[in-house]
Amino acid sequence: MKKLNILFLSVIFIGIISCRESKEKQEELDTNLNKIENVENEVNETTKELDSKAKEVESALSELDSL
Repeated sequence: MKKLNILFLSVIFIGIISCRESKEKQEELDTNLNKIENVENEVNETTKELDSKAKEVESALSELDSL
């Protein structure tokens, strides 16, 4: 019976350690995902700025062509 109790406590201990590692990995994953989302937002903003600049250049070129 003692051996069974020791085995049971060992399994519980290993389970607790495994959960702790999973939480740390999940936090690291969340941090990385937030970084990726921030980069995506910056890329989207830059793309919008480039599109507006391209439209400005096209309108300036069309004005030059009409001269």
